[in-house]
Amino acid sequence: MQVIQKLTVISVPNHVYEVGTEINGREVIEIKQVGDADFSEFWVIDENEKVIISIENCPVIVEWQEVAEHEQEEVLAIG
Repeated sequence: MQVIQKLTVISVPNHVYEVGTEINGREVIEIKQVGDADFSEFWVIDENEKVIISIENCPVIVEWQEVAEHEQEEVLAIG
């Protein structure tokens, strides 16, 4: 599975949002792509799962990171 690690908004100056950094004292834990084929939108989300900033219809550079998925096994305790 791939997740967005870094999002650069192309502007003067460029604005960079990266997972693990802070914006106004709020830690970025996730960057989500929302919208559809006609409307491009990204949400930068904090540790409380609240949107820090929404980027809409802007030229961006998206850097993806591959994340390994693990199946969870059910463990039964006997005794």
